[in-house]
Amino acid sequence: MKKYILKPGIHQFAPGSPPTHTNENLTDEEAEWYLKKYPHIKTLFADRPGGEIEPGKEVAQNQKSKIKQGTPNSSTESKEGK
Repeated sequence: MKKYILKPGIHQFAPGSPPTHTNENLTDEEAEWYLKKYPHIKTLFADRPGGEIEPGKEVAQNQKSKIKQGTPNSSTESKEGK
């Protein structure tokens, strides 16, 4: 299973380059390289459980289930407490 999933469409990563990147032709290794070099492109990727896309970091299975259950560490509770 791929770690990095692009939003639908053809995407341009590097300024001045043509839009050529899709889920069919982008490997996880390439995605990590581009994300390190051009961090602004993280908005081109589909949201993942656990928040921000960080190259080289996997979301642990137990973190996914905690997010779905709405644990006390969620951002919603911290906003309500203010």
